[in-house]
Amino acid sequence: MAVEPLLLKQFDLFKPLPNDVIAQLGQFSQLVEAPKRKVVMEKNQLAHSLGLLLDGRLQGVDMTLDGREAGLYFVEPNDFFGELAVIDQLPTHETVIALLPSRFVIVPAKIILQLVNEVPQVAAIINARLARRLREALVQRTLLSMSSPLQRVCAQLIQLTIQTPSGEQSIAFAPTHQEIAIMINVTRETVTRVFQKLQNNGVIIRQGNSLQVLNIQHLNLIASGEQTE
Repeated sequence: MAVEPLLLKQFDLFKPLPNDVIAQLGQFSQLVEAPKRKVVMEKNQLAHSLGLLLDGRLQGVDMTLDGREAGLYFVEPNDFFGELAVIDQLPTHETVIALLPSRFVIVPAKIILQLVNEVPQVAAIINARLARRLREALVQRTLLSMSSPLQRVCAQLIQLTIQTPSGEQSIAFAPTHQEIAIMINVTRETVTRVFQKLQNNGVIIRQGNSLQVLNIQHLNLIASGEQTE
């Protein structure tokens, strides 16, 4: 079933395209709905399409040598996934699962490659996403080298924190304790204990699905090892 052009126009990736090209793109695209925990991209598969998330939340995961699930990155609305395998035409190196009921658009890989070759703005957006993914992976590798679970949790929270236009520090749609645990290779119970300590010390506070970071300096001191609690 074709995808309405209005849906495609929501994505930054397609905003450089003229309306007639977007209309044609919609004829070859498909809208997919995935329930929670559904695998939306399997590891070691050739990428036949690029996925673009409309709503919900996805996570890229892999398995460690001891069989534990390791979180690699999150995919938020307006973001896309599968771009590396689309660009280099090699099998995917991770699995992507739906953390929430999600809707996403899939666009055939050959069309994305054509856009990359013909529209510099599209190529620039995908290249920027690849670079950002690489930087995130490097930060995550450094984070995993920290010996203290407390340091890991605080460093992960810092990485997820953004500054709002009003100057507040927050994590919108904060990951669950389990989702954080698989990102930093600790148990969910460990993450829960750290959260309780941080909340009791007035460092963070939960507001619905978001976390307000009230003392980012405190998190930085713990993550750097200058403070132990």
